[in-house]
Amino acid sequence: MELRTLRYFIAVVQEGSITAAAKSLHVTQPTLSRQLAALEDELGHALYQRSHGGIELTEQGVILRRYAESILALADKAEEEIALPARSIAGKVHIAVGETRAVEVLAEAMRRVQATYPGIQFEIYSGNSSDLMDNFVRGFYDFFQECEIRSHVDMNVMVLPHKDVWGILTRRDNPLARLPYVTPNDLVGQPLISSRQGAKTALGQWLGELADRMDIRAVYNLPHNVKFLVREGVGSAFTYQDLFETNELTDFAFVPLSPALTSTQGLIWRKTLPTRQAQVFLDVLREVCAEAEESSEITHRTEENAGHKHP
Repeated sequence: MELRTLRYFIAVVQEGSITAAAKSLHVTQPTLSRQLAALEDELGHALYQRSHGGIELTEQGVILRRYAESILALADKAEEEIALPARSIAGKVHIAVGETRAVEVLAEAMRRVQATYPGIQFEIYSGNSSDLMDNFVRGFYDFFQECEIRSHVDMNVMVLPHKDVWGILTRRDNPLARLPYVTPNDLVGQPLISSRQGAKTALGQWLGELADRMDIRAVYNLPHNVKFLVREGVGSAFTYQDLFETNELTDFAFVPLSPALTSTQGLIWRKTLPTRQAQVFLDVLREVCAEAEESSEITHRTEENAGHKHP
């Protein structure tokens, strides 16, 4: 299979017809049809069927589409990096992230990088860790910000100086909103919305024996849309603190869990040599993390000293 033929196939899928694809590719319709027929002959399967509405992929066509999109994305990424001038530091850094305040640390590093290297651009891909991991392993991203960071023997791992606090996002008129914190017993009988990833790890352990007694009305992978479910009364949602406005001017309240439950966030990247622009970002991120840790230590010592002076 040639990359050009795969691009022809993807163009037909995206445009929905041979005629429209030929026009977008600036080739004749017979030329495009011959290329696709040759691809089908090579694979030994029909890839699509014509219908009144355009084309419909066969089962084999759906499989090829998935692989073709991955192959073409990697090919474009390779061409992009190879085409950079030998002495320039420019190009794209691809970063996969979850929804967490830890992204603020990455954003500060990005700001500093672009202040010095305006030719470096960042492409951000959002999702939960399990959804993003497959594409990271396949080489789509330079870095992967993993929520609930764990060890990876075949990857480099950097723990970020931020811990997310788990709690319940609830309507302000819900009795849970008046509690200083919630325990698993407080949630029995309450309609709840759970994090798909968290339920399999930290939240499941926190709930313990009461996990089977939770009334889970919905499950989410990213929390952005959860506030609408909470607002409409679908349930109260397990989520991280500070992802939503929860002051008295809003409809929401955030109540932390007890025992307290926190998540450590981190960054992982492959042990192969990174691109020059990715290495620049990594070096700056290390500086940002070191400064944040030093500031945290100073704050901690100050609070300890204040406590000794005012028992």
